[in-house]
Amino acid sequence: MATKYERETTFKTTVTYTSGSTNIDCSGNVTNLRVYDPNGTLIIGPVSGTHTSTGVYHYYVSTQSTHDLGLYICEWTTYFSYGSPWNWQPKVDREIINLVKVK
Repeated sequence: MATKYERETTFKTTVTYTSGSTNIDCSGNVTNLRVYDPNGTLIIGPVSGTHTSTGVYHYYVSTQSTHDLGLYICEWTTYFSYGSPWNWQPKVDREIINLVKVK
């Protein structure tokens, strides 16, 4: 279920990269956020997230009164080593938010 946010607010999107139950250190890699509107149009990004602890990144997204209502995709990407034989591969995580009308 998508978290609801009203237009003209700022919300925090967070990603935690894990392998099993262990957070993965991605601090030496490029970790980016892209935000797509309900039409699939890229509206933010790629932008770097703020690194807060091992494997944890966040970014504050500000919404405008002109943004379409509906489901938005917050897509986080990074690269890390899965070990042999896969080595360095992309890791993608997504969060869906629902932008709603201010009452």
